[in-house]
Amino acid sequence: MTGAILSNLPASTLRSSLIELGHKLNNLGSPHHAEEKFSWKHLSSCDRILDVACGIGRFMSVRPKQVIGIDINEASVEYCRALGLDARLGNALDLPFESSTFDGVHSAHVMHAFNSSQATRYLSELIRVARPGGTIVISNLCDVRDIFIHPDVSRPYPPEALYRMIHVSSSPRSLLGTEVGGVKFKDIMFRRPPLINFRFVSSELMWHVASTLNSVQFFCHLRKFWTYRGYTIVLTKSPGQR
Repeated sequence: MTGAILSNLPASTLRSSLIELGHKLNNLGSPHHAEEKFSWKHLSSCDRILDVACGIGRFMSVRPKQVIGIDINEASVEYCRALGLDARLGNALDLPFESSTFDGVHSAHVMHAFNSSQATRYLSELIRVARPGGTIVISNLCDVRDIFIHPDVSRPYPPEALYRMIHVSSSPRSLLGTEVGGVKFKDIMFRRPPLINFRFVSSELMWHVASTLNSVQFFCHLRKFWTYRGYTIVLTKSPGQR
């Protein structure tokens, strides 16, 4: 019966229905849920939080009274404001806030858009606006086999890159201009890839189908727990750091 109904639907209607179903399943099995839950675990005690590159306000909407968002995309800012969220237009490389303003700072999936000098500036800005002892949470995608499907990617930053950036060596010979001091590592969570990474790219519809199948695997915890494609790292600003 179901097959007969589907076969009688116009191709455009069937395609739209499948894409809409895919969006719903993608949201249900999105790995962003786990990242945001982990982030809020470390930011829940913060009274004032800045969400850098807030997008459409998904993270902000969890606790809108505590979070200020900033984004370079004017359309995203307007969308957030229409939802009643405190979103402002601004650049992650030059945050329009005084130093030591926020108890917590959150930023997800934006660092990969920057080259190494910009990434250093970005991380420095996140640290600058956090108060001494404050919490900084950053989510990054970093698997080179997957990250370049995103057209805005400059380069990936695996955890080892951040470890090197936040470690200021005592030897001047090792300084490369990418060192960022004033923070220490606190915690990390990894985004595991699906057990079978479906990649159908013969058409846009098949791409949506592959994305949906991967999301279903996330929802069912069918993942490769021995490797990772991204991570969420938690840093703490050093006491006394301005």
